[in-house]
Amino acid sequence: MSQLPIVALVPTGGTIGARGRDRLDLAFYGELDQQHAMEELLEVIPEVRAVARVRPVPFRSAASHALQVEDVLRLARRVVQLVADPSVDGVVVTHGTNTLEETAFVLALVLSTDKPVVLTGSMRPASGLSSDSPINLFNAIRLAAAPGASGRGVLVLMDDTVHSARDVTKASTARLDAFRGAELGPLGFIEPDGSVLFHHRREPWPAEGAFSVSGLAALPRVDVVMSYLGADASLIDASVRAGAAGIVSAGTGAGFPTPAEQAALEAAADGGVVVVQASRTGSGRVGVSPAVMARGIVSAGNLAPVKARLLLMLVLTRTHDPRRVAEYFGCA
Repeated sequence: MSQLPIVALVPTGGTIGARGRDRLDLAFYGELDQQHAMEELLEVIPEVRAVARVRPVPFRSAASHALQVEDVLRLARRVVQLVADPSVDGVVVTHGTNTLEETAFVLALVLSTDKPVVLTGSMRPASGLSSDSPINLFNAIRLAAAPGASGRGVLVLMDDTVHSARDVTKASTARLDAFRGAELGPLGFIEPDGSVLFHHRREPWPAEGAFSVSGLAALPRVDVVMSYLGADASLIDASVRAGAAGIVSAGTGAGFPTPAEQAALEAAADGGVVVVQASRTGSGRVGVSPAVMARGIVSAGNLAPVKARLLLMLVLTRTHDPRRVAEYFGCA
């Protein structure tokens, strides 16, 4: 037992620990704003003692859609401290599912470690009938303790499925299999016999672990502007007036804003705002022509707009040069 790995467990709130009015309260439990203590959740899964020694780490509890960027930076600093602790073998963060993918992505940008860091949540509250809370928590701890998870970057474990923090997205509001791996699919699975199987190679990407949260209390303002049929320049102009240092354009289809938006984006870029062009589709790589790049507009590659925003916020703490920004997005 003494040889089992030590997994630090950081609870941040969300459905995985939520308490509803009754076992069939699977939709509006958040209105109660009640959470089970992490010790209560662990008591339900005594089997965890056979795979790891869990070390609970107190943290602020909040619904994930209520979190601010500053909260995520504070969490990142805590996880940085944990992975630097030689006695800790892995870290699990429990998190609400609404913005789990964004927090996971930030952690992937600021962590440089081979130790497994796993985020998990649940689609049904801990008090709900047939909740996925216990199995997701158990499997996340199992994954963080698995030797094969080392050196694979920040991972997300939901519904027996292992995802990369870079690619994962919540693709359904309430289904148990809500989390998907976009174009590349999942990295692997937790099998019924407890085996952790990976079927993708480890592929580092330019921005992974490239940033530090040490002394970083806030990030520059970056807004996401979604394009739609007949969209004009109003939202882009409002973003510039509000002092945005960067704008992510969630363009139509292959990443095309309307002509009015394109003109406004180019004017913003001329004024020193860093513009990144993404697509609202949620899948596929955005290509930016050399002519558009020459005007200072950068491609988001295949990053979803919300993740492109977070990366740009961190990049802007280092540079406003579109050519260097493009390097972090892997589109130079």
